[in-house]
This record gives sequence, C-alpha cells and structure tokens, in this order.
Amino acid sequence: MHLPKPIPYLIKVVFFCLCLNYAQGQSVLIQQEQHRLPFIKDSIGQVNCLNRIGMLYHLKNADSCFYYGIKAKAIAMRLHYPKGKTDADNVIASALYLSGLYRESLDLFSKELLAYRQQADTANTAQALLNMATVYAEIGDSVKAKVLSRQAIQTGRRLKQDSIMSLVYANYCLVNAALPDDSVSYYLDRSRKVAARYKDERMLIAILQIKANNLLNKGRKQEALPLIKQSLSESRDDGLEYFEINSFGLYAAYYADKPDSVLSYYNRAYKLVQERGYVFMRVKVLKVILAYTEMSGNKDKIVGVHNLMETALTAENDKLKKFIGDYIKYNAIQDDNTLLGISNKSNKTKIWLLIAVCTVSILLILIVSRQYQISRHLNRKIVQQNNQMQKTLIDLEQSQEDNTRMMQIVAHDLRNPIGGITSVATIMLEDEDRSAEDRMMLELIKTSGQNSLELVSDLLQVHTRVENLKIEPVDLSLMLHYCVDLLRYKADAKGQYINLQTTPVILSVNREKMWRVVSNLIANAIKFSPSGASILVKLEEKEKHVIIAVEDHGIGIPVEIKDKIFDMFTEARRPGTAGEQPFGLGLAISKQIVEAHGGEIWFNSKRNNGTIFYVKLPIV
Repeated sequence: MHLPKPIPYLIKVVFFCLCLNYAQGQSVLIQQEQHRLPFIKDSIGQVNCLNRIGMLYHLKNADSCFYYGIKAKAIAMRLHYPKGKTDADNVIASALYLSGLYRESLDLFSKELLAYRQQADTANTAQALLNMATVYAEIGDSVKAKVLSRQAIQTGRRLKQDSIMSLVYANYCLVNAALPDDSVSYYLDRSRKVAARYKDERMLIAILQIKANNLLNKGRKQEALPLIKQSLSESRDDGLEYFEINSFGLYAAYYADKPDSVLSYYNRAYKLVQERGYVFMRVKVLKVILAYTEMSGNKDKIVGVHNLMETALTAENDKLKKFIGDYIKYNAIQDDNTLLGISNKSNKTKIWLLIAVCTVSILLILIVSRQYQISRHLNRKIVQQNNQMQKTLIDLEQSQEDNTRMMQIVAHDLRNPIGGITSVATIMLEDEDRSAEDRMMLELIKTSGQNSLELVSDLLQVHTRVENLKIEPVDLSLMLHYCVDLLRYKADAKGQYINLQTTPVILSVNREKMWRVVSNLIANAIKFSPSGASILVKLEEKEKHVIIAVEDHGIGIPVEIKDKIFDMFTEARRPGTAGEQPFGLGLAISKQIVEAHGGEIWFNSKRNNGTIFYVKLPIV
C-alpha cells in the first residue's frame, strides 16, 4: 500500500494566496479581518478586506471563500473599482479550483490575467500566471504548467519589490517533476533567500517541507527527519495549521514501514483538520486512516472509520452540490446583470433618439418611412429564405431516410451471397478427403462468412434499435488466441509478426460481439502497419476491470481526424499501407458494442509512430 503524499497538494493550494504574508495563524487572521470589517468606512477598503477574508478562507471552506469573493465583486463593480473586481475574480477562481471545477477556474484566471496586464500590475500578473500553472499541473497538463511557470519567473524578475519570487521559484520546482536535482536545489535556494529577506515565515516552512518531501522520495530519510521536525515546530509556533497538518503527513511518510506510526500521525492530522475546520482535507486524510486501520484488522475501529468516511463524503457531496448550485445562480445573476447593462444602454440610446425626433421631426419622418419600406422588403426576403430553408431541411431529412433505407436494402441483399459462400464452405468441409491446409482455409471462409452475416445484421439494426446482448461466460484469453490465429495469415502476407500476451480471464460478455471488436482492432493494426512490423495484443486483469490493448507501429492517426474515427460512416477514412480500402464502420460498431457492455474504448497515437487502442471492460 502506498502512502499518499499530501505536500504537493497543500503547497500548491497555498500559492493562491495574494495577501497571506503575515506570520500568524489563519484562523486568527480571519477573526481579526472579520472584526475589522464593520468599522471600515471606505468602500474600497471594504472591498479589499472582503477579498482578504475570501483568500484566508480558501484553504478552509470553499463556500465561504466564494461568498466573500462575490460580495467583494458586487461592491467593486458598483464602485467601478477594476483592481478590486479582478482581486475578487481571483478569490472566486480559487474557490472553484478548491471545489474541483478546474476548467471554470482556468477561464476566470485567464480573464484575471488579462485584467492585471491591462492594469500594469506586474506582481499580480506573475501571481495569476502562477495560479494557472498550478491548475494545469493539477489536471495533468505539465507542458502548459511549465510554460506558465517560466512566464511567471520572467514577469517577476521585473519587480523591484520581488517578494512573490519566493513563491514563483518554489512552484516551478513543484510543477516541473523532470527538473534535475541540482536545478531543484538552485531554485529552492533562491526561493529561501527571497523569503528570508522579506521574513516570509510561510514560505520558509513550505521550502523546508518541499526539501523534506524530495529527500523522502529519494529514500534519504535521516536527512529529511530534521527538516520535518523543524517544519512542525515552526508551524506550531506561528499557528499555521495547514503546514502543521502537512508536517504530520511527512512524519507518516518517514515511518511508512511502521503502520502504527503512520496511523498515529494521520489521526493527529485528522484531529487538527476537525478542530480547525479544514473540510476539504477531511476525506483525503480519512482515506489514509481507513487504509491503515484495515491493515490492523481491528473490526470495531474499521467500522468507526468507515462511519466517519461516510459522514465526510456525504457532507462533502452536500457542500459540492450547494456550491455548484450557488455557482449556477451566480452565473445567472452575472448574465442578468449583463443583459440589464445592455438594456440600460439601449434605453439611453432610445432617449437620445426621442430627443432627436422632437428636434428634427420632419427628417425623422422621412427616415422612418424609408426604414419602413426597407424593413418590409427585408421581411419578405426573410420569409422567403425561411421557406426555402424549411424546404431544404425537409429534403435533407428525406435524403437521410432514403440513404438509410438504401443502406439497409444493400445490407439485406448481401445476406444471400454471403450465406451461400458460408453454406458452400460448410458442404466442402464435409468432404473428408480434403487436406489439412484446405480444411483450414475452408474453416476461415466459413467463420468469416458467419461473422460477415453478423455484421450485415448489425447494419440492418444500426438505425432502428439498441440490440439486447446475449451474455455468457467467455474465456477472453482463448478468444484472443482464436482471433490472432484467424488473422495471422493476413499478417504473414505483409511479413508482420503478432505478439500475443494474455492471462486467463473469464468474463461475462457476448462472445460474437466481443470477438468482432478484437478482430477489428487487430485487422486495423495489420492494415495500417508497414511490412515487417510487429503487433502487440495484450490482455491484463486489474482489480475491477479488464484491459485489452492492441499496439502497432504503423502510420498513426493524424490529430485532425482523432475526434472523428469513432463516428458512423466517418469521413476519417484512410487506405492501409498496402492500399487496403476502409469502410468507416468498424470502429463505430466496436464503440457501440464496448459501451453496451458498460466499457470504454479509446486510443493513444502519434503520427508515424504507431497507435495503441484500449478496450476496458468491467468485471461483473
């Protein structure tokens, strides 16, 4: 069992703070700002205070963070205070990020970045770049994360007051996992020097924890231990609860080979999470506690932790539902405000037009008369165009029906010749004097004819109904061997080699349909691979699902058609490496079959560097 590493998550979340540069506990700061708020008479000061409270809440409660952000934004918009509005967008985007709405937070951070650049606010521009890099790292886009982090470094270097660079350098190490050890040491050292110069206790502790985490990852536990002790001591002294929680996580990682110690430290972390209201960390900590409690075998404790986990998950889901509901209402209000602004602008225009009417009434009458004539002419043209579009739409629908009917007629007419081929092959197989090679080829003809009849049946049903699958236990390993043996002659004809790696797996599927999926993927690999290439067919059994992978080293799939290859009758068709003609049906039908089994089908591909198709089926 692998112990989760909380430090990258916690440090990156801390990077959203624009105002937390005081060496005081977060809870204390929230209370101080809330107490000060009613006494602020200056409206701009109120906006700034609301934004500070929102950012202080972002590590504890996304709902409160969001609430203070939208409240600050409403006042800032009323005051026409651009910086306050942009800072409020940063608070709202941080709440969205904390709630897992990454794309929405990126959209808002992008707008925030543009606004800070327009305001020539270099420090906050660097901060916005840093925030976006953090979100991209969270969703796994390391390329964009690294690019944005470098932009943040370049932007921050132009600052005279460069306190933010401590944050920027440390974050660059976190989002760039491939950074060499000497580069990591270099950037962390620069981060430490900046933090020390500005007496930024939060960043000094964060750097200690990043270094300790790196040492633990490299197995250098004894070097990491003093750093962990120091970070815990300083976190407690400064009242920085989230860093204290993170220190417990590092201690747990240090004692990873001692389950009781791990459990002890995570219990202490959970206690602090509960006491200080860090709701977004509750489930993550409980998952580790549950895993190690289950290792202990104590049923009563396991049940107790399960109950805590169930309560935490329910609360988290309720909060997320409420947050999303609030966000939807917020967007609706924003849309309404936009419409009201447009409406107000329109009303002002109408007033000026009315004044103009009173001043130059004769001229206006002529203009209105002329506009009326033009309007009638345009209306007639619009009606004509609408009628033409309606007729065209009806013709298109009729054409679609005719095409579908013709396709079904053609598919229906194919049944007789294919059935005849299959019947002749069956009769010829009854002749016992035939050689083994002839019998093998006749068996292939018979099997291919039967499968072709199944394909024709699917074509007849593709636009009419969702087929009911006949499920039965199937040995997938044996089925893959059969598929490979059946298609090996095609590979031999192109000098290709099929490498089959399987493990015994019995799964309840429709034998014929799943055979068609695998045969189609292998046939495609043969079709789009050059002569002499190797093809890998692999079957793996996971805990809750089975994965079938078919890998080739062929021409790959161009980016421009990647989103089209699973479409029925797709235009994304290409001939094979030996001129084989495609039909544009195989992958679409395969996708329908896999999804009807409750599975997934996808691929990874690089142009001229091969393709891997994956089929994931649940173990029922």
